[in-house]
Amino acid sequence: MSLQEKQNRKTRRSWLTRRGLALAGAGAVLATLVSTTPALAANGGGCTTIQNKTGLLCVGWDAQTTKYLNTIRGNFDSPIWGVGNPRIEVRVLDAQNKEMFKRERSWGGNRRSEYADFEVTVLMPRDAARVCAVLFEGGGYMDMACSPVYT
Repeated sequence: MSLQEKQNRKTRRSWLTRRGLALAGAGAVLATLVSTTPALAANGGGCTTIQNKTGLLCVGWDAQTTKYLNTIRGNFDSPIWGVGNPRIEVRVLDAQNKEMFKRERSWGGNRRSEYADFEVTVLMPRDAARVCAVLFEGGGYMDMACSPVYT
């Protein structure tokens, strides 16, 4: 084998080693990212009709356990009339209907469709029994949709 072939072989081996280390490092970073992402144990949701069955109010959730919910969400669709100055409250309730966590979002004007997604940032003091989305129009109660929490 000539001197040039030996140098080419050495350079190629060095390049492969650097590439292998880079791939191993990228794999370690990916493994770290995946391991820090919360696992999803269950999710659920439900809807109810609003405005003479021309629209929908929906609620959804995903959780790791009944005490550790990841996200809760509420949305409505009212394609014909819309909802004036809507506000959605999304609540986590226990078995005795006591509120343990609540977030809300409101919009101005007449809206035909809106979506509110909230990250739950606390561990529940008791098991969550249901998640409910309550829709208000112009400050007045409109309807509520609930979904049981299970894992």
